[in-house]
Amino acid sequence: MLNIKGKLFLAPMAGFTYKTFRSLCSRFGADVTITEMVSAKAITMGSQKTKDLISFSDDEKIKGVQIFGSDPSTMAEAVKIIQDEFEYDFIDINMGCPVPKVVKSGEGSALMKNPSLAAKIVQEVAKVSRKPVSVKIRKGFDEGDANAPEFAYIMQESGASFVTVHGRTRSQMYSGKADWEIIGKVKERLRIPVVANGDIVDFESAKRAYEMTGADGIMIGRAALGNPWVFLQIKEGFENGQITTMVLPHQKIKVAIEFFKDLCAEKGEKMAVLEARKHLGFFVKGIENAAKIRDRINRISRAEDLIGYLENLSIELEQKAKMLDNNIEAEIF
Repeated sequence: MLNIKGKLFLAPMAGFTYKTFRSLCSRFGADVTITEMVSAKAITMGSQKTKDLISFSDDEKIKGVQIFGSDPSTMAEAVKIIQDEFEYDFIDINMGCPVPKVVKSGEGSALMKNPSLAAKIVQEVAKVSRKPVSVKIRKGFDEGDANAPEFAYIMQESGASFVTVHGRTRSQMYSGKADWEIIGKVKERLRIPVVANGDIVDFESAKRAYEMTGADGIMIGRAALGNPWVFLQIKEGFENGQITTMVLPHQKIKVAIEFFKDLCAEKGEKMAVLEARKHLGFFVKGIENAAKIRDRINRISRAEDLIGYLENLSIELEQKAKMLDNNIEAEIF
């Protein structure tokens, strides 16, 4: 049985949580990492591009593979293939993705409108899987049908080992406020573990989420982009009652440089430069002249030039930090 009590999860995010980023978050304290969602149909059709999404680093601790689809037999067949070719700790079934093209195919969060089909999918996958099976859901498809407690119960009875609940409906997408109260209702209804997701961005929100939901674990998504130390800070908060790790701008850039170098190794220079742009946009968020920095980054096409620019930026930011410290000392004395 998989022990997820008190664990910090990195949410699976399409286009972001490939191996390099999951590895980085793991080094900063993420306990559980999950692949980007992979198409069960594509797996059964032998797509190497899809299989390439299922790749793990040595840094990752508890590893999940997230699959999506709407045909029970195809989902089960995909799991058979995955478990024969990859090493991982659990299968996660996506029933929460709000993206229109996924929903229109009856997949992702659309399955919350079809509990009987969702149950059949979990039953078939659990039947063939040698690893635990989890399900990621939302509050409901829309506000008028916030059926997470009932739906999660059906998933439990169909063979799910734990569920993750994002406290927004599909119609909310990623806007508005996550409803932690309904996550608490899911927890009350189930005997299997529940992971809370949505609006957990730091230690204070993590603490409140645990208190309000009674969840067994918490999942951090967008708050980890450009901010992998959020996991370390949350752990410090729970262990020490206070956060001692404060990351200065030049330190953020140094981490970004190492991340980019690893990304080059995983994806090759050309793809890494393109992929890095969206990640680096998050790393520089909050730094002085962030818009100009992002614009400069987006104009660079060679890895060597990008590393050189970031290294110079880091030096510049570190010098500014030292000057600020000296000014503060002068004022004190």
